[in-house]
Amino acid sequence: MNSISLIIKDVVMYSLKQIIIIVLVLMFPFQTIKSQTTKPITNPANQTQYDYYVKKHKKLKTTGWILLGGGLAAAVGGYAIAWNNTNMFDDEVSDEAVAGSGLFVLGTMSMISSIPVLIVSGSKKRKAEAIISTGKIGYNSPYNKNYVSAGVRISF
Repeated sequence: MNSISLIIKDVVMYSLKQIIIIVLVLMFPFQTIKSQTTKPITNPANQTQYDYYVKKHKKLKTTGWILLGGGLAAAVGGYAIAWNNTNMFDDEVSDEAVAGSGLFVLGTMSMISSIPVLIVSGSKKRKAEAIISTGKIGYNSPYNKNYVSAGVRISF
């Protein structure tokens, strides 16, 4: 009877682990598909659209570089603080080392979050160039180019 209950407990734990993994995978999508639809534009000029996309490009580029630079400074500072306040021969962890580790993690997260911002900035720049060169974006425009991408596939 005892071995049967252990087997049932193992099956339940295995199922719970699968459910948790599936929920986490569904919460954080690995690949998003972005499609562009063109709406009928009533009267704005190409120059107005170009100005809009250039303005968005500049703002996103500035934001991306601020996130990258600030994250790099925070990560380096946090690493230095954690390194100077860590004693390898002592089991006790100081508050300064914990604070430095937290600062390092926040800086690293800031640097990682700058990547999509810079990518979107480049996308806005290419849209602006497409508008100024051909006067249109959408289907059959130079903006829609084939590119290589990578994805993650998890099968259970």
